Amino acid sequence: MKNGSLTGNFRQYIILSLLLLAFILGFYGLGGIYALSSISSRTVVLENSEFNTSLTSRIPEIFEIKGVTKLTNDFPIYDLQVLDHNNVIFQVPDTNSFSDAKIAELHLDNNQLSDIAENAGYGMILTPDAKQLIYTKAENIDGNSKIYMYNLELKKETKQIGNYLSYYQLFIDNERYFGFTGSEFTLTNVTTSKVQQLLSYDQLLQLLADASGSSNLKGITIIAELTQKANQDEVYLLADINNKSVIFALNLNNTNKVKLVAQGEQIGQFLVMKNGNLLVQGKIENKDGLFLYNQGTGKYKLLQEGFITNLALHSDESRIAYFLVNSNQMSDLHTVNLDNESLNSDTVIYRNIPSVQTMKWYQDDLFISGSQLNKSEIYRFTF
Repeated sequence: MKNGSLTGNFRQYIILSLLLLAFILGFYGLGGIYALSSISSRTVVLENSEFNTSLTSRIPEIFEIKGVTKLTNDFPIYDLQVLDHNNVIFQVPDTNSFSDAKIAELHLDNNQLSDIAENAGYGMILTPDAKQLIYTKAENIDGNSKIYMYNLELKKETKQIGNYLSYYQLFIDNERYFGFTGSEFTLTNVTTSKVQQLLSYDQLLQLLADASGSSNLKGITIIAELTQKANQDEVYLLADINNKSVIFALNLNNTNKVKLVAQGEQIGQFLVMKNGNLLVQGKIENKDGLFLYNQGTGKYKLLQEGFITNLALHSDESRIAYFLVNSNQMSDLHTVNLDNESLNSDTVIYRNIPSVQTMKWYQDDLFISGSQLNKSEIYRFTF
């Protein structure tokens, strides 16, 4: 009888202990759920190749930030060029040079700065293979300048490429880049150093006026926005005509041929996609936002409404990064997937990066630079 009573008491003790344990686990489980819900979630990028499915719809890819690097400098920077994951090139002030500027390479992982060229002028561009840098350099205090090519592997200047100082350069193939000198448009061959004069600024204005049906040449201003259409010798440019933004295409094989591509109340930036459609940031039909322009139909589609700046499209055209001004007049950095002419998985990944100048994708990295009078910042987001 005594042994039976002890056994019953022991069973009651076990049951009560289990109930207490379940209550504790339940309580902390709910606390854990609450804690998770109060933290900004990090998500995982799942590549398409990881799915073996014949379904026509797919799970939208979402973004995981695997790493963020931020470097703050006590000097301004200009014209950021991305070499690879660890290295960027830009211009910085240099009071010891004729032009008060020099070109330098920054190694992000160790924050080491190494000079490339002194007496740098405005305008530099990487060759498509990212092995050579082309830039303008002042020869003397009078401002006489020349264009040089710098081998980034050998770390030395290898050749001079004529005296046509080009701005807004754009490579149209592996050897030739399109440029604007301020008075004329040129095509430069970096292998032969031959410079082809395409047409003057005044000639282009007349072509733009004819294409747009405008006779007011004084109302036309070329804007520093050039984009090449894939696999064609055709350069797209942005102009303001009579208080309206217009995108034109210039045929490099026939410079007398200019066509009007798209127009809107105010276009701040545009990018030409591989299928010929355009991503456009600006105001269209009284709406601010990000738009997709279909050249076939001649119609805009609103992708995201709001005051958007600093648009960047990934090379595979599946990801977009942009800044959206929020209700507090601060800028939020968004990343979003572009799938079948629609946006999904829009994610705010950073807030309030001041004075943004450049935003560029490099593989799975997104580089952003911001610069002020005596300060600059460089961000690298790795996905």
